[in-house]
Amino acid sequence: MKKNHQRLLLAAGLAAVLALGGCWDDDDDDVAAPPPPVTPVTAVPDSASASATAFFNYVLTFGGPEESSEPLTISDTFAVPADESSEPTPLI
Repeated sequence: MKKNHQRLLLAAGLAAVLALGGCWDDDDDDVAAPPPPVTPVTAVPDSASASATAFFNYVLTFGGPEESSEPLTISDTFAVPADESSEPTPLI
């Protein structure tokens, strides 16, 4: 009889451990920080004026028309150097 009580007590203890083990949560303070706000690009960088290819690659980064964005500003000293030696780049 004593052996049955020990098994019953062991089974109850194991059930309690398993039941409480499902409540364990370690994610209470793992809240992700919000991403920093995206500042729109409103000026053409100077690196785009290094060559015609650099300017073309910069223009390709836009993807498509976006009606709600601000217009780009180009500084007075910005000039894309002419590239007379290479073939024209196809526009896809």
